[in-house]
Amino acid sequence: MYRIEDYAKEINRCIQCNFCLEHCPVYIQEGVESSVARGRLNLIQAFLVEKTIVPSERGGELLNSCLLCTNCTQGCPSGIPVDDIVITARTELKKAYGLGKGKGFLLRQVVNRSNTTNLATWALSLAKRLKMVPKDFPEVPSRSFEQQVATNVKPKGKVRGKVGYFIGCATNYLYPEVGDAVVKVLSACGFEVVIPEKQHCCGIPALTHGELAVARDAVRWNTDLFADLDVEAVITDCTSCGYMLKVKAAKTLDIADPYQTKIAGVASKVVEITEFITREGLWQDLKLILGDSYNEARLAGVNPHETADKERRVTYHVPCHRAWSPNLIQAPRKLISILPAVSLVEMSEPQRCCGAGGSFFVDHENLAESIRERKLNDIKSTEADAVVTQCPACRYFLRNGLGKRKSVIHPVELLAQAIHLP
Repeated sequence: MYRIEDYAKEINRCIQCNFCLEHCPVYIQEGVESSVARGRLNLIQAFLVEKTIVPSERGGELLNSCLLCTNCTQGCPSGIPVDDIVITARTELKKAYGLGKGKGFLLRQVVNRSNTTNLATWALSLAKRLKMVPKDFPEVPSRSFEQQVATNVKPKGKVRGKVGYFIGCATNYLYPEVGDAVVKVLSACGFEVVIPEKQHCCGIPALTHGELAVARDAVRWNTDLFADLDVEAVITDCTSCGYMLKVKAAKTLDIADPYQTKIAGVASKVVEITEFITREGLWQDLKLILGDSYNEARLAGVNPHETADKERRVTYHVPCHRAWSPNLIQAPRKLISILPAVSLVEMSEPQRCCGAGGSFFVDHENLAESIRERKLNDIKSTEADAVVTQCPACRYFLRNGLGKRKSVIHPVELLAQAIHLP
């Protein structure tokens, strides 16, 4: 549960070692003590634990300037859950200052999403007016992915297994081609894909904005949808959705809440799509499918090897929300390695944050863009044709910075393109 009293001891475990300084993208950019985990923990302790300083809007701004990228948490030698503490502080401060009626209302609409694209279009329009998203943010397609896909997709051949598919908001409304690729690849590998109707947002946007009650409602709703499914895995294509479903969901409720058992059951099955493919050995099947695709090309009178001089160079941007899945950062690399005429060119700092941070790039536009600049330079130095990443926020923000010069796609899209799935 996100209550400050539950984290008071955690805050005191900070040994002021400065290790977080080298991991925090905001501190690296600004060099200000209040911009790093250590400084934020000291501020939270003064505000909410010792109560020696009266909480203020300025204090709230300092806490909201955290990307919640978890890099400090992952690198902390004391294992302090800095992101959970910051989320808790935002929740507590929201009780005093709120998010603003427009933002709070909009977050509720985002979480309680409908399958109607009209609502999504309206919500996006409102978000633009409230400056919650940039004016050049992608328009919502005429039909959401949920409106395009069946609730149960059978494989064409022998059934190897059955999985559930959690559709994130970005895939549903902005990048339906990712959902299409996920379903087609799983189906090609022999998996029946079950897609429950009326899924809600995973809840992480509401949680990170201090709307704990809204996030909790989303957790309960989605838990009910997936808990009783007879599936071996719950697939997600978004690393932040996976992080919420697998790690954060249980923390939105009291330990004794009856939903905890159901949440744990769902969380145990949550897996990111590229890791599922590699974990289950499906990449071996995909190698055979790739071989068949090349044979079909030969029969059609096309020599696949003639495209060798047109080899596609890609580089991989590792999402910040990666620690919940042990092999998440290597799985895409494994898949790229089996693709013919595609080579992976590593950045010098593939795990460095790009500055997107959910809606951080909207609320802190100049800071986010300055953080992104270092990442863009790293990408450009690879001379790659495309950037591959599993995070939709990173996808948009990097694409916005790179312009039309390079594409940014999900690794499963790259895979689906290579095996020419109809």
